[in-house]
Amino acid sequence: DNAIDLLDDMKWVGVQPDIVSYNNVIEALCNVNRLYEAKDLVNEMESARISPDSMTYGLLMKGLLKASKPGPCLTFFESACADERTAALTENVYLYTTAISAAAALGDHERALELVSRMNRAGVKPNKCTLTALMGACIAGGKYDAAVDIFRKIKNPDSYAISVGLQALCHNGNFSEAVSLLSELKSGQVKLTGKQVMASYNNLLQCALSADDFEVSRIALTDLLSAGYIPSKATFRAIGEGLSLKSDGPLNVSMKGKLPLQPEGKFEFLLFVLDSLESRKLTVDSHFYSSILILSAQIGGLHKRIASIIAHSRKIGGQKEIAFSQQETDENTPAQFVTWETLFTNYSDYKKEEIGSSVLFRPVRVSSKDLGRVLAAEQAVSYRGNRSSYHR
Repeated sequence: DNAIDLLDDMKWVGVQPDIVSYNNVIEALCNVNRLYEAKDLVNEMESARISPDSMTYGLLMKGLLKASKPGPCLTFFESACADERTAALTENVYLYTTAISAAAALGDHERALELVSRMNRAGVKPNKCTLTALMGACIAGGKYDAAVDIFRKIKNPDSYAISVGLQALCHNGNFSEAVSLLSELKSGQVKLTGKQVMASYNNLLQCALSADDFEVSRIALTDLLSAGYIPSKATFRAIGEGLSLKSDGPLNVSMKGKLPLQPEGKFEFLLFVLDSLESRKLTVDSHFYSSILILSAQIGGLHKRIASIIAHSRKIGGQKEIAFSQQETDENTPAQFVTWETLFTNYSDYKKEEIGSSVLFRPVRVSSKDLGRVLAAEQAVSYRGNRSSYHR
């Protein structure tokens, strides 16, 4: 409002605003999503015989894209290209890059490739930002191999290009290359923001788990935790989606015997997640924890038995750690703590009477959110008539 008032004051005292003044006000309006007023100023400029320049069009296109209006952004660009009065202004790498970003937001990789071809014919050389936008368009269009090829052609990519390139590598199944690239970034030559690092690891986890590559998934989670990052809700969601866990579905265990064949290593990976988090005293997302128990109940057998023990060891995050009631040990028998994965893998090696006595388990820290769902999931793995499942 102050900027618009300033323009009015200039005209009131007889000073005609120039192109710089108009562009500054248009930029301010676009930044607060007042796009109609920004367009009105462009019309006012033309009425005052002040021709909009490439920056004017760039500001409006950027504003439309920022307002999640990629379609109007492209339409505005094409209108300027078709108008002989403004066609020359559009032969600008920034405007083309913004148009390609709009095509990416629409998931139209063919349109993005066509825009790059038009750039080259017009003698406008694509830059790093252009190639990054094109890479995003290919990812949005499911052309992951093309996105990877583009990424490998970018010389000295910046942090944003690397983060998009990591998406391409993960979606294309180039997991080893993605892991190596993330490891190289630790050297500090190119620094990703914390948000970019988390998003890259989440993407790697989801894609690797979708491909049943549990080895890479273990490496990714270990690296994430060792770098000092705390798994977010998005991380647990990525793991759940990668493993097709129905954390938001109804607590229905009636599917026992009807579940599709589970990939070898899936349940072990879930236990590995619990072990990894507890080794760093971190809390498990309540929906993720519940989904593990429900899956175990649906599979039955040893999976349900292990889940029952896990349920007994749970503690709400933030409370004082306590040993659950069955864990008193004999003075002459040294207690040993075992991980959940070790217990599942070597369950037959432990005498049943040892479990909960000389064999102890770390508590599982679960977020206090949606406690009702947690309790319902624990009920699904409980054994009737017994205080605990580990004596069965």
